[in-house]
Amino acid sequence: MVVRSVPVERKRALGNPGKRALPDSSRVVALAPVVDVVPDSLGVEGRRFWVSAVEAGRPWLAESDQHLLLLTAQAFDRRAFFLSQLAEQGWSIVTDKGYPYKNPLVQALADLEKQIGSWLSLLGLTPSDRSKLGVAEVKAQSKLEEMQAARDKRARG
Repeated sequence: MVVRSVPVERKRALGNPGKRALPDSSRVVALAPVVDVVPDSLGVEGRRFWVSAVEAGRPWLAESDQHLLLLTAQAFDRRAFFLSQLAEQGWSIVTDKGYPYKNPLVQALADLEKQIGSWLSLLGLTPSDRSKLGVAEVKAQSKLEEMQAARDKRARG
């Protein structure tokens, strides 16, 4: 079982339930917000990621996150390139002797997607990481709420 620490901001918001000493809030440094300008070097997928990440992460992303944000956006561009190459070449390749084997891009894509997931987590752009930051909590509709919604829908017509 992996136990991860709760961010200090979340502890303050909860009223410090563990009652451990928290860092002095007067020494907290305000970070500059992330810049909205999309780097010109990004391709279509990288730009799409940048815009959506900055919009979604505006409450917690800072200017100091831009390098990681750029790396992640560039990785989305590489992913699109890998997928286009795989669509063109196929997921398996046949040798000159007729033996099929997995296209090396398949492993490169898997590695890249794993890295993207790691970077998304570091940026707080996954559901579990947002909940750790205290930014959002995903709650499924309970069975009772589903039944009440169905009843209300029937009553309306």
